[in-house]
Amino acid sequence: MLVTLIACSGGNQSKEGSPSPKATNAIAFPLFEGAAVLSARTWSTTVGARPGLADRSVFRQGAGTYVGHDVVAGTQAMMPALETWLGDLSANPPAGYSVAVRGNGIEAVRAHTRDLGIDFVPFESTEDAKRHGVVVMAVDPSTLAEKAGPMLGLVGKFKLMPATLRDPLDAQAKRQLGFSLSEAANPDTPIGAAVAALDQLRDFGGRGIVLIDAVKQ
Repeated sequence: MLVTLIACSGGNQSKEGSPSPKATNAIAFPLFEGAAVLSARTWSTTVGARPGLADRSVFRQGAGTYVGHDVVAGTQAMMPALETWLGDLSANPPAGYSVAVRGNGIEAVRAHTRDLGIDFVPFESTEDAKRHGVVVMAVDPSTLAEKAGPMLGLVGKFKLMPATLRDPLDAQAKRQLGFSLSEAANPDTPIGAAVAALDQLRDFGGRGIVLIDAVKQ
């Protein structure tokens, strides 16, 4: 099975992000019309090699320190409408952006994640002469909880487990979901940001738009 959104973290050491004082869209990328911003966060992380397809748009410049944001917005629109919106963005990216990864590989990954309740498109632009990667995700928390709930329920306890327990759980999650619990437990990555948004989206009572961006320092 193709690994969804993110490949192995390769020595990732994430620093805890700081919440924004006011929930506004901190990323220069348009949200779905009418979506309400629920939270925004700034983060910094040091990463190793990350070969995953969608992940290349965020950490494409290889090992080093990246700074970025994630934004969570809620909408009452249904997933078919959000998937159509993502398709329109892919066909006509916002000014200054282009789709970062195209081809059968990324479409196969999207087909799998849509079945889990997540659709996404990776974009890139240039910001102050530096490469700026953005992943835009539509998330259906009900479908994600139904398809991946038992595994995702372990995320909170995962970091406290010894490696002898984490390794087999990672392998099992990757077989069942296409991503590991290590990936899901790291909010500074696309799948981790989507998982971290689930409680907010459940409280909101609708679907979510999650943006995550990064620029290498």
